[in-house]
Amino acid sequence: MRHTVTEVLRAVPLGCAAVAVVLCFVYERPDGARWDILAALLVGAICIGAWALLTRGEAPLGPPSPRPAPMHDLPSVLPRNPVDWYLTTGMLLVAFAPWAVFRHAAYLEIMLPVVVLGHLALIPWSAIVLFMTVKHLLVRRLPEPQRLLAQDALAGNVVAVRFTSTGAEWIRLVPENSTKLIDPPLEHAQHLKLQDAKGDWYGTHGLLPTMLGPDNARKQLAVFGPRFKGEHVWVYWPRRWEPVLAVAQRRGHPAYPVAVIADNGEMVWGYAALDYTDRYLTDPGNLRATTPGVKARPVRPRPYFRASVHGRMLLWLGMASAALVPVLLDLVSGGVSALLGAVAGIAVIAAPMAAMRGNSTRPDPTRYDIPPVVDFRTQQDS
Repeated sequence: MRHTVTEVLRAVPLGCAAVAVVLCFVYERPDGARWDILAALLVGAICIGAWALLTRGEAPLGPPSPRPAPMHDLPSVLPRNPVDWYLTTGMLLVAFAPWAVFRHAAYLEIMLPVVVLGHLALIPWSAIVLFMTVKHLLVRRLPEPQRLLAQDALAGNVVAVRFTSTGAEWIRLVPENSTKLIDPPLEHAQHLKLQDAKGDWYGTHGLLPTMLGPDNARKQLAVFGPRFKGEHVWVYWPRRWEPVLAVAQRRGHPAYPVAVIADNGEMVWGYAALDYTDRYLTDPGNLRATTPGVKARPVRPRPYFRASVHGRMLLWLGMASAALVPVLLDLVSGGVSALLGAVAGIAVIAAPMAAMRGNSTRPDPTRYDIPPVVDFRTQQDS
């Protein structure tokens, strides 16, 4: 029930924002206050505030799953990650909202050529946002190594080994190629720590983050790691791993593609370092047949409020709303109205950028233990 409430509270602000954008586009600015737009913005603000309060201390993995039975039929269908419709809708609104607010505040208030120039300046922004939304959120093409793994699974054979998952952990490291001695820059990464039947340790990382900022891999590992801690999982590598190795070394990204699948069919895509992987790939006993028609399903992240991401974004959206209030109440006109519309449009554009900057791959100290720093420059020499 709680999950349903939080999902509704996430959806309503997007609907309210869409209504406000449409109202700004469809109806000309009348004399008097625009109570319809103000009401939509107010309801959206109340709902997003309630969502933040309800989820700020909530575990991102959701309710625990029942212990699954051992999986004997290995899935042959490894799908892409599902469409994030919330993020997709939000990016579409960000693409068109600056047009709406500037048009509503400036149209018939200043000279028409100035309004046209303002709209022309927004064309590159909308084009870039729409392109990135289609490419990364709707098309969602897997990286080529993962596509090769999916093809091998569908063809009937993969290299697969049974592991015990011990959860997702963060690591902080100084890269081995760093030349800075005082306060060297750190790299943060989250990996899934696994142990095989012989007691040997292994680790996998999630997919690399995209240009849109929100790191789907981190959100998935935040669910998959705690949910299946202490459970058995299957790790897939491609049957055709030799060309993958050759290409990865040429590209400077020396890692194998992997899929980690729990016994209930939930999975995460990722990478695994070349170290300690050859012992599994070169064992003929690890080449296993997949079962036609059996489909895995990517684990669905459960979003929760993070001040470093959502707080920054809401701050800019709040500034945009504050700039629009005098316009919507019909307290200003002329150049002042157009200026406030421009300020609101710029704030809307800045909101997703602020969220991207806040969504760096760093552990949330309120939810994870911050690990000690490992200096790979000295580790290599030891």
